[in-house]
Amino acid sequence: MGAGQIGGFATLRFLGRKAEKSEAQYIVYYLSHAMMFCVGIIIEANVVLTPASCVFGEKYKFEIFAGTHLFLENTGISRIVNNICMHKGYNHTMRWKDCNSDNLALMILDRQFSFYKQEEGADYIINRVRYGVSSPSISSLYKDRSCKFYGWGSRRNGYLIPLLIHLFRMDVTVLPPEYCGRYWNYQNKYLCIRQPHCKSETYGALCPDDVGSAIVCSGFAIGMMTSRLVDRPCGVGFSDLTKYSKFLTCGVDDSRDVIDHEAVMEFDYTTKPLFTLHTVPKTKDVAVKTKKKTTKSVSKRS
Repeated sequence: MGAGQIGGFATLRFLGRKAEKSEAQYIVYYLSHAMMFCVGIIIEANVVLTPASCVFGEKYKFEIFAGTHLFLENTGISRIVNNICMHKGYNHTMRWKDCNSDNLALMILDRQFSFYKQEEGADYIINRVRYGVSSPSISSLYKDRSCKFYGWGSRRNGYLIPLLIHLFRMDVTVLPPEYCGRYWNYQNKYLCIRQPHCKSETYGALCPDDVGSAIVCSGFAIGMMTSRLVDRPCGVGFSDLTKYSKFLTCGVDDSRDVIDHEAVMEFDYTTKPLFTLHTVPKTKDVAVKTKKKTTKSVSKRS
């Protein structure tokens, strides 16, 4: 089902431009059991980063969709979320009253996405976005003209479903923190960004962001939209992902509330030994070999 016709204006009046097939190939979307539309980004073939507030309390496996820029039925391909790893700092007990700190989670999928060929049903070859310790520092991005995020506009005007049918792109600029008020930067974990004025007197706020939309600069994921409300009471909206390198690269070690922990996770986060140790023969085997050696020695003397 597409939702772009709501109000008869959303598809035409939204800021930004339609995303090309050659960009944002790491985007996934899903509808949680709480009936909340959320977005995530593929960081590994079977790992998706998304806000913890979207998946907290999930007890059942659910589908996510990728390989398409269209919010329509029977488009793209799907995967099943088997495991959810939420950041240990996520304050779920007060999530409706206080600001959400460390609002990030990793979703472990039942099957990997293919990064080498176009899967049947996908509109393009799926790819992951770069992240982690190799990402450029925020200070080096202040003059970067490549920063952008993508979305369907579900976060605006209180709607929990997308207002757009086609994925839109919004170009933004990362600014030094002093350009934004301190009260918008809760615990110094949010980005200060410049983007077109989203508020319209006639149509409301029309920037195509969703909960889970990611700011990508020079090919690296730098920020993720984690605010649950349009007025962004706790930050400018995008959490600074450069402060979560450990969680992104070693998510299981730095998380809690791992739901439905399966053996596949243990396999993915362990390494093979560099060499194989020689096994020590059992005592019985040693005795047999010694006996044979002694017999041969006696026969030789005879």
